[in-house]
Amino acid sequence: MVFGVSIVGRSDTGKTRLIMRLIPELVGRGYKIAVVKDCPHGFDLDAEGKDSWNFARVGAQGVMLNSPERIGLIKNVEEEMTGTILLEKYFHDVDIVLIEGLRDETGIKKIELLRRGIHEIKESLIEETIAYVCDFHLEAERPVFTPDDIVDIANLIEGYMEE
Repeated sequence: MVFGVSIVGRSDTGKTRLIMRLIPELVGRGYKIAVVKDCPHGFDLDAEGKDSWNFARVGAQGVMLNSPERIGLIKNVEEEMTGTILLEKYFHDVDIVLIEGLRDETGIKKIELLRRGIHEIKESLIEETIAYVCDFHLEAERPVFTPDDIVDIANLIEGYMEE
C-alpha cells in the first residue's frame, strides 16, 4: 500500500519549499517519491492549439501523452477524486506520495505548516495532523519542527510508514 502524507497550510507558509527539500532527503534514503498538488480552483496542462488540447476540445474525455521517459494524463472525472483513490490508482509503484494540500481529506496523515504573521495557532483542528512545521515557538501536543529540520521530518514520515 502506498503511504501518503499531506503537507497543509495557508498560502505562503512554505508547503512547496518543504516538499522540494523533503524529496531529495527521502530519495537519498532509497524511496521512490511522487507528488500530488491539490488544485481546488482547477488547472490546465494543455496549451491552446496543441494536439492534446484539440483532442479534448472536440470531445475526448481523456488524453494521455506518452514519451520514452514520461507519461502525462489529462482525464475528465465525473466527481472529485479523493486523495486515497489517487494514491492507489496512479501511484501504486512508489513508496511515498507527498501531497500539497487535501487539508480536509480523511485517511491521510498531515503535517501542518504555520508561519509567523500568516497563520499562528495554539492547536489545530485539522484531522490527522501528526506534526507542525513553523518558524516560531509553538507549544503543542504533537511534534513541532522548524522548516530546516528536514532530516527529523523525514524520520517522522518513516516512522509513520512503519505503522
